[in-house]
Amino acid sequence: MCAAFDTARESESDYHEKFYEENKLFEPGSWMAGPTPIVMELLERLQKYTPAPKVLDMACGVGRHTIPVAQQLTEGGVVVGVDLLDSAIEQLQKYAEEYNVADRIEAVTSDVESYNIEPDAYDYMIATGCLEHVSSQDSLQKVINSMQAGTRTGGIHLISMTSSVQQVDQKTQEAEEGNIELNLTTEQLLELLNEYYEGWNIIERKAVAQAIEETKDGKEIELQGNWITFAACKEDPQPHPEVLQQVQSSTDK
Repeated sequence: MCAAFDTARESESDYHEKFYEENKLFEPGSWMAGPTPIVMELLERLQKYTPAPKVLDMACGVGRHTIPVAQQLTEGGVVVGVDLLDSAIEQLQKYAEEYNVADRIEAVTSDVESYNIEPDAYDYMIATGCLEHVSSQDSLQKVINSMQAGTRTGGIHLISMTSSVQQVDQKTQEAEEGNIELNLTTEQLLELLNEYYEGWNIIERKAVAQAIEETKDGKEIELQGNWITFAACKEDPQPHPEVLQQVQSSTDK
């Protein structure tokens, strides 16, 4: 791995360590105030035909999605939360106890690139703010290949990630390429996802401009780019079009 990757990884780790220390899960005013709506919408639709799914939440942090997903699981359902940071996993375990869902959560410390996804084991995989932190485009494909092999027929993937990122120094207004591990253009990323998910039923595919103010590396910056949301269902040899239509309808908002 190159020095640029190491620098970006260290910067991202430091940012999240500090953020998790200073902000409580689900408190208003931060991006951890609640889950992304589509995460819960897709879970609800999945549970119409898989009542107790096995879920993988990649780069789960302290549980922004892991906890709400676990709260909706019926007996037999489980969500595996994986994150690089020991401190995030420790906090996830504490929040799991606080919200009475510890029996439905498996918390694992691991880099997503090295995490071993068991084949044909999961019904729903969530990767929000995750895959832009892998080391290369080849690694992105390898991780997605592993995700796909680990997904049961009828299972759903939700990928949300930033693209075309630049950061603007709030003091000087100087712009530079975003300090992020894998900074693909929006066009590149959408083209790759279409390629990787050929043969899957595409549920959602969109790019939305975003700007987020952060303190990073001691600077007040605004991160600018496009937020990609991409969801797909693994095709069933005997598909259930009425179920897929329900999922499609729920995301067309």
